[in-house]
Amino acid sequence: MSLRRLLRRQEGMTLIMAVGILGMLSLTGATLVYYSSTNARSVEYSVRNASAYDLAEAGIDEMMSVLSKPTNNALMPDLLPETTSEYDGGTVTWSGTLDQLTQTWSLTSVGRIDNPTGQAASDVTRTLTAKVPVTPTLTQPLNNPAWNYIYATSTGQPCDMTVAQNVSGSSRLYVEGNLCLLNNVHITQTSLLVKGNLDLSNNAKVGASTSMSTRVETYVGGSCRYGGGAWGTPCSGNQDARRIYSKMNGPDYVVGVNSSVPVIAAPSADVSAWYSNSIPGPALDCSSANGARTGTPPTWDNDGVRNNSVPVFELTAASSYTCRVGPASSPSGELSWNATTRVLTVYGTMFIDGSLKVTNGLLNSYNGQATIYLSGTLMMDNNTMLCGGIAGSICDFSAWNPNTEMLTFVTGSSGGLAGTGNGILMDNNAQFQGGLFSQHAVRFANNARSDGPIVGSTMIFDNNVQNDQFPTITTVPVGMPGNPAVYAQPNPPQLYSG
Repeated sequence: MSLRRLLRRQEGMTLIMAVGILGMLSLTGATLVYYSSTNARSVEYSVRNASAYDLAEAGIDEMMSVLSKPTNNALMPDLLPETTSEYDGGTVTWSGTLDQLTQTWSLTSVGRIDNPTGQAASDVTRTLTAKVPVTPTLTQPLNNPAWNYIYATSTGQPCDMTVAQNVSGSSRLYVEGNLCLLNNVHITQTSLLVKGNLDLSNNAKVGASTSMSTRVETYVGGSCRYGGGAWGTPCSGNQDARRIYSKMNGPDYVVGVNSSVPVIAAPSADVSAWYSNSIPGPALDCSSANGARTGTPPTWDNDGVRNNSVPVFELTAASSYTCRVGPASSPSGELSWNATTRVLTVYGTMFIDGSLKVTNGLLNSYNGQATIYLSGTLMMDNNTMLCGGIAGSICDFSAWNPNTEMLTFVTGSSGGLAGTGNGILMDNNAQFQGGLFSQHAVRFANNARSDGPIVGSTMIFDNNVQNDQFPTITTVPVGMPGNPAVYAQPNPPQLYSG
C-alpha cells in the first residue's frame, strides 16, 4: 500500500513541468530577441543602403558641376580624375572617362557607408554610372565690335599709325592714337575713326568731294591738319580745306567731321586659357584613337611650357596632313591640309607654340571657322593666297562671307620671319581673307591684299597695298580675342544605371 501511495503522489511533476515551461519561455524570449535584433539590423541596413545610393548620386552631381563650370572645357580628358569626398556618415568616390570619338563621358560614382551588422562586415556600397554627351562649341555671337574694323591700338607717338603712298581700300578703320597719311595717300574707307590727331601730308586726302557717296564718314577726337599747315582744333565741321572730305549725322548726311568718336574697346587675347584648352593643342594632340592623324601636322608644343620653342611650320605644305580630334562629322577641333586640292579644313581653337608661314606660291582655300593661336609670328609671302572664297585664279573678295567661313590668326611675338617689330607680315602679292590679331605691328607690303578685320598695335601699309571692305561680322569662331572664352559644355546625364 505504501508503494501505491508513493506512485500516486504528483508533487515532483509540478517542479519538472515548471522547469520545462520556463525553458520553453526562455527559448521563445531568446528567439523573439534574436528576430527583433535581426529585423532592426535589416531595417538599418536598408536605410544605409539608401544613404549609400544618395551618396553615389551626390558624386554624379559633383562631376556634373566640374564639367559645367564655365572655366572648364568639358572636352579635356583630365577633368574627372578619381576623387573621394566626405559627407556626414559616409564617402563617395567618383571618376570619369572621356571618349573623344563619341564626345561622351562615362561617369562612375560609388557611395560608401559603414555596415550596421558589425565592424568586421564590409561597408555598404552603391555604384551609379551615367553617360554625359558633350557638344563642341565652335562659334559664338560677336561680342566686341572692333572685329568690324582694321583697328590700331597704339597710342603716345606723333604717328601711332602711318599709311604710306599708293595704298587703297575701303575697310573701316579705327585708330586709338594718331593717324598720319603720307604723300598721295587716298583714304576711301566707308568710315574712319581717329581718337587722336589726323595729319595729312601733301596730296593726301580722305574721301572725295564729288558727292555724299564719295565722302567718308569721319570721326576725329583730336586735331587735324594738311601739308604741315595750321592745326584745326577741334577737328570738327567742314574740313574740306584740309582735304578731309567727310560726312556726318547719317542717314541724312551733311558735310562735316564729327569730333565725338564712338568708344570701342580694344580686344585682348586670353593666351594662357587657350594654351590650356585648345583642341588640338599642347594639352590635347590628335591620334587615331581620339580622331585622326595622318602625314605631318604641326607640332603643337614640345616641352609643356609656352615659350615659342616649336620650329616654324609651313601651313600649305607640299604633302597632305590631318590632325582631328573627335568625329569627322562634328570635330572638337581640326587642322587638315589637302595638298592636291589645296584646301585647308579648320574647326575650333588651336594653339601652336611657335610660328607659321604660308608660302607655297599658289591659290589656296579654307573651309570652316577657327582661331589659330601662335606663340610666335605669321608670314604670308611669295604670291600665296589663302581665301574663304575663290573666283577663277584669285580670291573672290566680293563673295566671301566671314560669318560662315572665318579663319583668324592670333600671334604673340614679333621678329623672325615677320621682320623686326612685326607680329604679322603679308608681303609680295600675298592675299588673305580672314581675321588677323597681333600684340605687335601688322605689316602689309609689296602689293599685298587683305579682306577682313585686323587688330594690331599699329598697321604698316606700303607699296600698293589694298584692303577691301568686308561684310558686317555677327558670328565669329570661338577663341577670337575680345570675346568671352567659351568652351564645350555637357548635356544632361543619361543612361543611369545602379
